[in-house]
Amino acid sequence: MTDIDELPPYRAVLVVDTKEFGGHSDRGQAVLADAIPDVLALAFERAGLGHVWREALFPHDTGDGFGIGFATRHLPAVVMRFFDALQEALAERDARWPAGDRRVRLRMRASLNVGPVRDPGSAAVVGSTVITTHRLLDAPEVRDLLARSDPGQTFLAVALSQRVFEDVLRTEYARLPSSLLVARRVEVKEYSGTVHLYVPRPSGDLLTHGFGAEAEPAITPDAPRPAGTTNIITGGDFGTAIQVGHLHGNLRHEPDR
Repeated sequence: MTDIDELPPYRAVLVVDTKEFGGHSDRGQAVLADAIPDVLALAFERAGLGHVWREALFPHDTGDGFGIGFATRHLPAVVMRFFDALQEALAERDARWPAGDRRVRLRMRASLNVGPVRDPGSAAVVGSTVITTHRLLDAPEVRDLLARSDPGQTFLAVALSQRVFEDVLRTEYARLPSSLLVARRVEVKEYSGTVHLYVPRPSGDLLTHGFGAEAEPAITPDAPRPAGTTNIITGGDFGTAIQVGHLHGNLRHEPDR
């Protein structure tokens, strides 16, 4: 009988990186690298999720960012509370910067995904779930959110994977304001699919022109649905919004060569 591998446990994967990290001096990079885990820990504590940070699975320092895994049961709370807390922590750090000193501004991109992840033990964290989470940070549509916003107001742009959206938001285990959440089709390296962009505090051009001209349009219940999409209803404290989302992200992964 042929041996069959067991499916690894499903884990949530959160990764952040820093805007224009390489554009800073060596001293500036050191300041940012030291600040990243501190500001993440503070945001988790303020969101009432300090235990998620302290018990993080496979934490990994990427130099200009940080990544962790955590149990999927925490996903609704992370989606609803952590990103807002991180925006606030980053804004407060920026406001506390000493007057007259050259500001080393910390602005972040974050991505959140969920899927099977093999326990890495002492080895590197690998697998398509982890790779996709990192790829989302590199999507031009995600980078564009920070580029077109006021650097003194918007400190965080978030990419939620389609799987997170389907499992957490579409099912209403968590809610986000529909005006701050937009679906976009992205292609970056071997990944092609739909992501859901969230900006806790939009500013600048994001307020004038939105999150991008190619954002998938909102539709009404009676309107015909575009091919390959489904009506998604998000309700709760923020009212009811009907959006468009793809049922499948069309993930295609190949090992890095």
